This record gives sequence, C-alpha cells and structure tokens, in this order.
Amino acid sequence: MPAPVRLTLPGIEEYTTKHTTLDSADLCELAAETLRRSDRPHMMIGPVEARFLQFLLFAHQPKRVLEIGTFTGYSALSMAEVLPPDAHIVTCELDEEYAQIARRFIGASQWRDRIEVRTGPALATIRDLSGTYDFILLDADQPHFPDYLDPLVDLLSERGILAADNTLWSGSVLDETDDRAGAEGIRRFNDLVTAREDLTSVLLSVRDGLRLIRKR
Repeated sequence: MPAPVRLTLPGIEEYTTKHTTLDSADLCELAAETLRRSDRPHMMIGPVEARFLQFLLFAHQPKRVLEIGTFTGYSALSMAEVLPPDAHIVTCELDEEYAQIARRFIGASQWRDRIEVRTGPALATIRDLSGTYDFILLDADQPHFPDYLDPLVDLLSERGILAADNTLWSGSVLDETDDRAGAEGIRRFNDLVTAREDLTSVLLSVRDGLRLIRKR
C-alpha cells in the first residue's frame, strides 16, 4: 500500500489531532508498539477517527459489534472503551503476527472479556457468524470491499450501522486512471452503495474517508 496522500491543507490534520481528546494510556502504549513493530502504522485509524467512532458508539450503544481488520487491536480497544458492559466485539484479522499483538494488548486490558479475535480470511469467518450485529466496521481487504457489502448488510440489525473505512483511498477515487486493486475496489464499493435503494449512507472526509451505511 502506498503512503497516504494528504487530503487536507498542510497542518490541518495535525491541528485536528491537537484539538481532539488524547488516547487513553492503553491506546497510547499500543500505538507506540505498532509504530515499533509495523512498517504500516498508518493502518491504525488514529485518534481523530477513534474519537469519532467512540462518539458514534457512545450514542448508539451497540451490544454486538463486528470488525473486519483487527490489525494490532487499536480500533477494537478504542470501541470497547465506550460500549455497554454486556457488549461483545468479534474482530477478524488475516495476519497472525498482528493478531498476536492484538491478543496480547487486549488480554492485558480491562476489556479482555468483551473482545474476541478470530484469524483467517474474513469473508470465510463472517459466513460462520450467527445473529445480527448493531455496528460493523469494515477496515481491511479494500480490493474486495464490494464482496463484503451483501454479507455485511445481511448481518446488520434493524438499526445497525456499517462503517466502511478508507473510502477515499488517499484521493485516488477521483482518478479513474488509477487501476490499482485497492483504488478500483473502493470506487466500485462506493458506486454499489450509492446505487442501493434499500440503503442510506453518508461519505465523510474523516481521515481517509469513512462511509456510514444503514438499512433504509
């Protein structure tokens, strides 16, 4: 994945981060570990998007949460901080090394009983899930985002919300000549969502693009 391209004026991202509530101590430690251990630390959602999701989940109070793309566990732990006591997160990760980091930090946290890390291809994992989910975060396997749309919409509860990250793909959604798999996957996903008359959505320019989707 190429390095992310700035989508705002120089300094704006730093300004928004400075004026956003800081990560908890646990999240700061995990973010530092991710910087040390990964050559793709930008895959973390970061404090601004984390606080945005926390606001959303604080208001929505979902009981069942599904995440596609655990990475090192930063987003799962940030969501767990604001969930009700009886809530549960299932988070899916393909890379075993990242999953091990996530399990270590989750296991050392007060949220360890709320988060379950599953490894393997996420499309296979979600086929084995039962019931519905009140909040779903899609944040991995961007070239195949279109393949996730139907299965994840089917898993949404009546008032459930699907949040799809990276839906601006560093601005490449505007460049039809960019035929990289990620860019094509995101553009197709966005077009599919827009064309669905049974869905209501908004595409936000938060960080690298966050699309919120619900059943109409």
